[in-house]
Amino acid sequence: MADVNALYSELGSYLGELAKKFVDPHVPASPTSVPSDYEFDVRAYCVLSHAAFEDFVEAVVLSLASDAVDRWTLNRKVTNVIVALLVWSGAKLKIDDDESSAEIKPFDYLRPLIHDAKAAFSREVYKNHGISILHLRNLLIPVAIEIKQDANLLNSLQKLAEGRGHYAHKGRVTSVLAPEDARQYVQDVLALCDDISAKVIAAST
Repeated sequence: MADVNALYSELGSYLGELAKKFVDPHVPASPTSVPSDYEFDVRAYCVLSHAAFEDFVEAVVLSLASDAVDRWTLNRKVTNVIVALLVWSGAKLKIDDDESSAEIKPFDYLRPLIHDAKAAFSREVYKNHGISILHLRNLLIPVAIEIKQDANLLNSLQKLAEGRGHYAHKGRVTSVLAPEDARQYVQDVLALCDDISAKVIAAST
């Protein structure tokens, strides 16, 4: 199991460095400042922060899935992660109907299903591109992690995801987040990641 606390600490430090580089110089805003003064700094801050959040969530869910499968394989420890992965993957137990064959242990029926579910989930995670609410559901629910239901934090998540979409894939934009708003959205999403960290750690004990 990856050191989730260390990953979260690294995430926080990196986001702090991004803020110091891109948005802190614009906060508080000068009375004479205009959006063109900070447009590219805010765009870079949102895109890079979004990528860091995406990397963090993907790393912790893959680690949790791998840990759960390893503990089941080695110690037969069944967790909600195993159940969620199996259901998510649509696994179906096919019992040998050849009466002349040697009996197969339940463990040997289940093992390939569980490992296949983990492999399928890994492929989906590697294809993920984003951290909108829908993206988070697809990353977290298959490993039985609930998204924190906090309207303010989820609104910030959506605002950051929308900003990243506009800033990463378009040229000149018609509007850009205020530096202080961008920084607050990132801090709110970091709080969501803190909650995810706690739940991943709890699920792995």
